[in-house]
Amino acid sequence: MDEKQPIDPKSETPQAQKPSPVRRWLSKRWVYPAMYLGAAAVVIGVIYARLETNSTPTSVTTTETNQTSTTTPTSTGLEPWVWPYAQGTDATVSMGFFPTHGSLKQQAAAVVEYDNTFYPHKGIDIRAAGGRQFTVVAAQRGTVESVTNQPLYGYEVVVSSPDGYTETYQSLGSVDVKPGQSISAGDPIGTTSTNLFEQDQGNHLYFQVNQNGQPVDPTSLLPKQ
Repeated sequence: MDEKQPIDPKSETPQAQKPSPVRRWLSKRWVYPAMYLGAAAVVIGVIYARLETNSTPTSVTTTETNQTSTTTPTSTGLEPWVWPYAQGTDATVSMGFFPTHGSLKQQAAAVVEYDNTFYPHKGIDIRAAGGRQFTVVAAQRGTVESVTNQPLYGYEVVVSSPDGYTETYQSLGSVDVKPGQSISAGDPIGTTSTNLFEQDQGNHLYFQVNQNGQPVDPTSLLPKQ
């Protein structure tokens, strides 16, 4: 019986060793960055469309703690803004505000993907070291406009402040304020938790600031860290 002879790798034809045209194309260093930027450009195009329509995912309120009519405080002005977490909390911004005039890379880093759809980040996410729960405090004085339990966003507190500002605190696990209550900067609002919309952020606070109905970057108002 003839024994099979081992195949000498050197005996294979050069043609068999040649990479395919697709492999050669993918091996070029510029291909993957170009593919990434192309995909990011498509996503950002969708985001701009959503910004034009002010679109956000629908979240039907299952439990509304209470709600009063919207009123803007008739105070003389604003207090100094403070970061919306208790003093001594080791916290950082884990996702920033979507920059309309930022670079493609900056914009792609401020997009939330939920249910196969992309949404611009209209506020900032704040996380404590180690993903720990932390106490949320008011960033500005005002009147509590509403307290609701949102299925997608967790407990949500909305505060109306002077000069047309409105602050929204989401992803709360507990709430310490009631609608109609007057609060000052630094007063406790509740504690953080997780939510479905930004599940990958873990335990965090979503903080959004609007002025006259338009989102503004909260970090442009808060003290420099």
